[in-house]
Amino acid sequence: MANVVPYSFAQELLKGQHNFPTNTIYIALYEAGSGAPYTVSSTAYSSGTANQVSGTGYSTGGKVLQNGTVANQTNVATVTFDTISWTSATFGAAYGVLYNNSSSDKLIVVLDFGGTKSCSNGTFTITFPSTSSGTPAGSDSLISITS
Repeated sequence: MANVVPYSFAQELLKGQHNFPTNTIYIALYEAGSGAPYTVSSTAYSSGTANQVSGTGYSTGGKVLQNGTVANQTNVATVTFDTISWTSATFGAAYGVLYNNSSSDKLIVVLDFGGTKSCSNGTFTITFPSTSSGTPAGSDSLISITS
């Protein structure tokens, strides 16, 4: 599976329901289980969704992403966040789910880690691509819209 952007996300962007520099955006982590925790038809995060990570150092709902950065490269609009880490952690995750806590927990994207990534009494870190990564610049960002 590749990363999934729910169908509802584009419509919500046009309605102004996501403001990345000011809204509170979370990332929740999920185990592989029976596949991705959400599909393109999903619309909102739910704490009851099966296979959310449980383990030392992780709390249901995930963590707040910091410093949402919106940038404009030549013909590419991008969004990215600071690196995020869970310390003294013991768990494995196959997916990360970004959702907008400021807008009824609307889903933004489901990230596929390409398999389970684990840590044992260590630091679990997610590093997001920069707003200028890729060719053309910005096209490999966490979220990018090319005109």
